[in-house]
Amino acid sequence: MAEWASLKLERSLGSKISIEGTFFPLVLGGLLARGGIMGLHPFGVAFGAALILKGEKGFPFGLLGILMGMISLKDFSFALQTVLILGTLNLILPVIRKKKNQGTYLVILTGIVVAIVSGVAMSFAKLDLYAFLTVGLQSVLAGGFAIIFWFALSHQEAIWSGEFQREQGIAWLFILIGLISGLQGVQIMEINISVVLLSFFVLFISERSGAGTSAGVGALLGFLPQLTLSSQNLMDAGIYGLAGFCTGAFRRFGKLGIGTAFIAVMMMLTVFLQQEVIFSQLISSTLGLFLFLLLPRANHKKDFLKPKVIPEIETTVSKVKALAEIFDQVALSYQAAESESFDMRPEVSELMNVLVERVCRACPTMEACWNREFYKTYHIFFELFALVENETDVKLQQLPVEWKRHCGRLKEILLGIQFIIEQEKSQEKWRHRLVLNQEALSRQFLNVSHVIGNLAKELHTQHNWEIVKPSNLARRRRHFLDVGVTTFTKTGNSISGDNYASIAFSTTQHAFILSDGMGVGENAAKLSATALTLLEQLLTTGFEPEGAIQALNSILVMRSPEESFVTIDMAIIDLESSNIRLIKVGASATYLIGNDGVKLFESSSLPAGILNQIDTPVLDEKMENGEVLILLTDGVQDVLKEGPDWIQEFLKGIANHKSQAIADLIAEEARRLGGGALEDDGIILVVQKSYWSD
Repeated sequence: MAEWASLKLERSLGSKISIEGTFFPLVLGGLLARGGIMGLHPFGVAFGAALILKGEKGFPFGLLGILMGMISLKDFSFALQTVLILGTLNLILPVIRKKKNQGTYLVILTGIVVAIVSGVAMSFAKLDLYAFLTVGLQSVLAGGFAIIFWFALSHQEAIWSGEFQREQGIAWLFILIGLISGLQGVQIMEINISVVLLSFFVLFISERSGAGTSAGVGALLGFLPQLTLSSQNLMDAGIYGLAGFCTGAFRRFGKLGIGTAFIAVMMMLTVFLQQEVIFSQLISSTLGLFLFLLLPRANHKKDFLKPKVIPEIETTVSKVKALAEIFDQVALSYQAAESESFDMRPEVSELMNVLVERVCRACPTMEACWNREFYKTYHIFFELFALVENETDVKLQQLPVEWKRHCGRLKEILLGIQFIIEQEKSQEKWRHRLVLNQEALSRQFLNVSHVIGNLAKELHTQHNWEIVKPSNLARRRRHFLDVGVTTFTKTGNSISGDNYASIAFSTTQHAFILSDGMGVGENAAKLSATALTLLEQLLTTGFEPEGAIQALNSILVMRSPEESFVTIDMAIIDLESSNIRLIKVGASATYLIGNDGVKLFESSSLPAGILNQIDTPVLDEKMENGEVLILLTDGVQDVLKEGPDWIQEFLKGIANHKSQAIADLIAEEARRLGGGALEDDGIILVVQKSYWSD
């Protein structure tokens, strides 16, 4: 039964591919190639360029349809030009496929190729200004319609499901205009195919969008396929515009009301305006109505998105966004305060005024010193401030005799300056610490702003998901991870100061982290465990790994004036690709066992918690299926402090083992090399990536 179900699925899928991949582009290409606008035929080339850039399997059938449509016009010169244009584009456009600005390149390249080929072909005929203007207009229209058709083909699934946005609908409206233009003059007995198609789509838009939209679409479909100012073309635009408006007004009465209104309007307008074609017009319109009635009934929903709790959800999202902006502004204010804090330092003249008020005010010679000999007194005080600031312990005996003769209270002045300078240095230390804390807080507020902003986006997205039928199937990752861990403690200790964590912080990324706390024993264990807990909370909240480490560093710096630092060794493995990111902050080397041997990754950076701002070196590497990643702390590597890297040499001799076996082998070798006496705690974490085997 399972095999029969699979066979049925494959057959149905194959039929779908054959219809969408062969018949659809073949018919669409043939009709668009026939379409014209102001005597020009840009639709075929534009559609061909869009098919080539999109690069789906059925695009050769679309090009074949375009060629057949061109041949049906019986203009073999233009058909040959089209073949040359599409052949040239088939060589050029695949190069720009999937590039960032491929739509812009499509417009430019299509226009240039059309202009060159048409210009060369025109040079063999009679040359005049009108001919060159025609070539220019043809190239502009071909380039413009090419990007419109490419956009429409890229969103055809939304059209088939009836759940399209405005831009997608407008793009397909241009394709419809080209189709109707290509069907001009195609008639089977008394049935005008273009009128059938036009009537069907006016009814279709009336049911789904109402009177206003259907009136506009009807007028466009009636006028643009020929784009001439003839009375017949203007009459068609008016007829179908009015028909769309009247049928859309009866939308609430369902298909029966829409169909009745459409036939009534078409009969009235045809009898009064187009009596010569009344029979053909009514037969064709009735056939379009019949096709519309066969179409499944539209499900009238204001939009196809998940119902929103309005205004509660939107209000919540706006409040969360406002909160993110508040944190952003707070961060900017801290940055501004950081730059202004250095302007708070007092000038020497201000300090000198304080000294004069405290010492010189009661001196009987103040008038003589600060009036008659102002410059000399000011110079002595200024030099004395500079001397005390530069030298730690200035004695009265060291001062020049001239200063002692000039000022009888020089001893009090010296003591006052020393007190002021000492006080200013103490304040400077606090100002510097304030600046460091402001800088740290600024960065953390920016990180919080980023996280809250992402939360607002997720909240908005979760309440705007398309409603789909719940599935009982679960998606399985491409890779699974085989993890092994071994730990040991310093000889004589019972508690290890090293800790590790395994964190799945996103749908496709998994982080493995080692942390070595300062020292050994209980305090080191608490410090490393706290660091890992904070990192896990920050990563799962939405912080980027680098931002999470910077936040941890700021917390450790501001925690206490005592030293408290940890090393962070983080490996982020992508479960859907071969990408791996290594972030090493004061950590030991990391090893990767692959087909090319044993690779070593290391960096030179200080642990977290020492400096206010630390470097977070990131190594972007590749980890293929079957390769083994080894993370370890310095207690393992420092078993042998001299000579070559013993771990790298040891790993070269390891055969294929499970991750836990590799970790155990490294730990046993470390104990053997240490002679049974281990000087530090250690952790070995081994990760092996493998494909699921069916």
